Amino acid sequence: MLSRINVMFCLVLVTCSLSPGQEPERVLVMDSGVQTGKIGPGAPRHVIGLQRHKQTIVLETGSQTFGLCYVIARNPKNPQVAVPGEGYIGMVQPVDCNWYGGGFFDLQINGRSIGPTLIHSLTGRASGNRGTADFVFDDVQAVVRVRFVAKAGGDCLYTQVLLEPKVEIKSVRLITRCYPSAFVSNADRHVLTPARDLAQGERAELDVVGEWWTLYYDSVFDAGYVAPARSGVGPCAMLWVPDQTKKAGFRVGGYGTDTTFDLKPELRDFRFVFFDYAGKKNEVAKADLRARARALLDELKAFPFTDPSLANWPLAQKQAEIRQVLASVPKQKEMLAQYECWGRQLTAQLELVRSGAAGAIMAEANVAKTIARWERGLPELKLKALLNEI
Repeated sequence: MLSRINVMFCLVLVTCSLSPGQEPERVLVMDSGVQTGKIGPGAPRHVIGLQRHKQTIVLETGSQTFGLCYVIARNPKNPQVAVPGEGYIGMVQPVDCNWYGGGFFDLQINGRSIGPTLIHSLTGRASGNRGTADFVFDDVQAVVRVRFVAKAGGDCLYTQVLLEPKVEIKSVRLITRCYPSAFVSNADRHVLTPARDLAQGERAELDVVGEWWTLYYDSVFDAGYVAPARSGVGPCAMLWVPDQTKKAGFRVGGYGTDTTFDLKPELRDFRFVFFDYAGKKNEVAKADLRARARALLDELKAFPFTDPSLANWPLAQKQAEIRQVLASVPKQKEMLAQYECWGRQLTAQLELVRSGAAGAIMAEANVAKTIARWERGLPELKLKALLNEI
């Protein structure tokens, strides 16, 4: 008879090993869970002493690793309100200085950032050849979903902002922030567009028809450049759909650069692509983006951001599976009640997701949260069932 330790070891091998050629190419998705701790010196003054709330979803494509995080502070006296430090949606991998790990993506509706709205959910999952990270906010003005998608073998993030308004939307603004190649001020920053190269200190309002991508680089701190305090890691870039943009512009900062997009408020679907060229020289990144930009724009316009893995989740099959497992552990009555409750919730939520009616964004977010809990509890239950049979 196998010992309990050997059974556990064998189960880990069966469930975690991958045989080359047997599995399709996939994106590995990892969720850190919510991490908390008291915020100390070095942080923005207004959040020192508050509780940090941070969660990171990592998308590993095989050629690039993207770490997307939700990071805010929480005040125990008002726990339902988020307190952004420098931002709230950050990119901590592959490096945190390009698309800033402390907050690179700020959406503003009717002149108000959604950052102070405590996030409803941050979920990540792999399906087919894609990995997805969803940031969902139930803001007073709109339900907002910011979805980041990475493809297996890919080196960029396809990004969608989807709105479900609660009030009249008169303005939509996005501000992105980067510190290209390094957190340095003794540098020579540039922003390259399809039409021009703007140097540090210059301001630009972009031609929204002809300038629909930007590459942020430093001519001194190029990838591989080593200085006593900092080294260069390489540039970053973004691309967007011209037809969604009313106005776009920036000032090339000596430290960081904020790019502001005034988007068309009558639209509900806004699309972007983000690159982090960490490890690549400026000239390599420039050539790459110039060569790919047009095809990438066409792809972005038609990109299927809908995630069928949620809408088509086989609830009946999953319920049959869990009943069979729970039959082997009859003492787990509390878990049986929990899975029955989740099953009822999913039945209603999936119906709304499939209908695409008002409320579908929040229903899908709730489906993603419930499915994550459902699947997180399965390995332990299956192990208990296996041990009961020995």
